[in-house]
Amino acid sequence: MDNKIFVENLCILKKLGKQQLISDKYFDIEKSLDRNYTFRYDISDKKIYINSKYNVNNEMNTLFKNIDFSKNNLFVVYGIGLGYHVKKLIDMSSEDSVIFLIEKDMKILNTYLRCKNFTELRSKKIVIFFGDEQEIFSQISNYIFNFKVMPIILNYTPVILSSYYTIYGNWIDHMNKKIMKLIRHAFFNLGNDVKDTIIGLQNNFLNMKELIENPSIEIVKNSYINKPAIIVGAGPSLDKNIKDLKAAQGKALIFATDAVISTLEKNDIIPDAVFSIERGIETYNKFYKNNELNSKTIFVGPPVVRNEVLTKIKNNKKLLCLKKDELINEWINNDILNENRLIKMGSSCAHVAFAFAKYLNADPIILVGMDLCYSDNGVTHSKDVEVKNVIDVDNKDNIYVKDIHGKMLPTSNAFKNFLTFIEVEIARDLGDRKYIDATEGGAFKEGTKIMNLKSVISEYCTQKIDSLYDSVPNKRNLDYNKYNKAIEELENLENKFNNLKIDSENYLKKISKLENEDFNIDDMKNTLKRISSIDYIICNDGVVRTFLQGIYINGKIEENYISNDINESNMIEKLKVRKEYMNLINISCNAVINSIENILKDMSYEFK
Repeated sequence: MDNKIFVENLCILKKLGKQQLISDKYFDIEKSLDRNYTFRYDISDKKIYINSKYNVNNEMNTLFKNIDFSKNNLFVVYGIGLGYHVKKLIDMSSEDSVIFLIEKDMKILNTYLRCKNFTELRSKKIVIFFGDEQEIFSQISNYIFNFKVMPIILNYTPVILSSYYTIYGNWIDHMNKKIMKLIRHAFFNLGNDVKDTIIGLQNNFLNMKELIENPSIEIVKNSYINKPAIIVGAGPSLDKNIKDLKAAQGKALIFATDAVISTLEKNDIIPDAVFSIERGIETYNKFYKNNELNSKTIFVGPPVVRNEVLTKIKNNKKLLCLKKDELINEWINNDILNENRLIKMGSSCAHVAFAFAKYLNADPIILVGMDLCYSDNGVTHSKDVEVKNVIDVDNKDNIYVKDIHGKMLPTSNAFKNFLTFIEVEIARDLGDRKYIDATEGGAFKEGTKIMNLKSVISEYCTQKIDSLYDSVPNKRNLDYNKYNKAIEELENLENKFNNLKIDSENYLKKISKLENEDFNIDDMKNTLKRISSIDYIICNDGVVRTFLQGIYINGKIEENYISNDINESNMIEKLKVRKEYMNLINISCNAVINSIENILKDMSYEFK
C-alpha cells in the first residue's frame, strides 16, 4: 500500500465531492505471478481473486476478445477492481465511445485507492458512479439522456470481470435490467416526429396570451410541506376504492388526471386541481368538451395543450407550468417570460400531477387508480372513463409488468414508460418523502409503500388543509412587452431554420457530386469528417435541437452501427446514411419555417 498515492486520490475524490466514500476497510494486496497485483475476496466458503493471480494480461485479452472496438460503444463496466480492465478499455475504445464505471462495494474502491493512482482513469470518455444502488441509478438516469450518450446507446456493452460477476452476479443482472428500462424510456422521450414537435410549438405560442396573463406556479412552491397529496388516475382499480376518496376531501390535496373528471363528478368529489398535457384535440373532445369543471378546481398543465381546453375552462383559475429539460419550454421560460415555471413533468398528465405534488413539497404522495397496466381480463380504464376499452389478453404481442401481488399483467409501451418515469423520479428523491401506492391493484412501483386507500386516509388525512383555490390569484393584466418578445423570438427562430435549410441543400450538393465521381478516399474522408454547420447548430442550439434531435440521433445511431475502419465499403455506407439524414433535415426545416409563418400571422392578427 502506498500512502502517498492514497493522499493524492483523497484530493481527487474531494474535488468530485465523493470524499464520504473513503473508509478504513480494504483488502490486502498480493502480487500476481506476472508482477501485477490482485487481492482476494472471501465469499461464503469461496476465496475469489479479483484479478488473475497468474496472468492479468491474458485475463484482459479474454475479457475483451469478443468486443468490436471499431464501433462507438456505450460500455457499462461493473466493478473497478484494480483498474486494469478500465485502463485497457480507455486505450482500446474509439474516441466517441463512452464508459460508465460502476462500483457499489466501498471496500473494493478503497483497496484500489490505496494501490493505484486514480489519475490513470482520467479520460473524457469515462463517467464514474460510486455509492449505493439508489444513488448510482439516480446518477445514471441523468447521464443516459446526454446528447453524447444517446447516439451510441444501442451499442450498449456490459464489461464484467468474471470474479465480480461471481460476487455480485444477481445485483449486476438487476442493474442491467434497470438500465435497459432507462434506455427504452430515453427513446420513448426522444421522439422522432418533427410534426408532433411543430404542433407543440404552435400550441405553446397560440396559448402565449394565456401563459402571460395567468400567474406563475412560483406562488405556490413549497406551500404544502408535509401535507398529503392524492393523485387520481383512471386505471381499472379505481372502481375498487373511489367511494373511499370522498373522506379525504379538504384533508388532502386531490389531484385529478383529465380522464377522471367525470368519474369524480359522479362521486361528488371536487378535485383541487385537474391536470392535462396532451397536445392533440382528442383530449379536449373526450374529457373537456362535454364536462363542466367545478369552479373551485384549478387547471394545472403546460401551454402545449390545445387552446380549446383553456377556452372551455376560461372561468377557472389556471397555473400554466413549463416542462423542465424540454428546451422549447426552457426557452419560453428564460428568454420570453423571465420567470421560473419549470417542473420536471414527464409525458403524461399523471406525471404533471406527480411533479406538481413534489413542487408543493407535499408528503406523503399517494397514488390512486394508477394501475399503469390493464386488468387481468384486459380492461383498460375505470368504468366511467370516456376511453374505457377491453384488449385481447391472449394476444401474443402483449407486453407485461409485475403487479403488486407478483402476478404478470398486460400493459402498453406507453404505460410501461409512464411506470419507469415514476420509479426513476422516486429513486432520484434522496429525501425522506413517503410515496404510497393506494391503487389496490395494478403495476408494482418500486420505491412505494403499498396500502389500501381507507387506511391511508385514516393515517395521513386527519387534519383540514388550506384550499389550493384560495392560494392561487386570478388572472393578471397582459404584459405586452412579453408578448412582443415572443414574436421577436419566433422570428429569430425562423431565421435559424432558413440558414439550416440553405446549409443542408449545400451539403446535399456535395454528396451528389461525390456520388457521380470515381471513388476518392480523401474526398470521402473529408466529407464524412467535416463538422457541418448543421451538426454544430443541432448540438449547440437547444431549441433547434428539439425539432431535429430525433433525426440527428437516429442518423448517428445508424452511422455508429457501421465500423470506423476506413475502407471504401464503410465510407459508402456512411455516406448513404448522411444523405438520408440531410434530406430529412431539409424537409423538416421547410415544415418548421411554414409553421412559424402561420403562428406569427395568428399572433399578429389577435392584436390588430
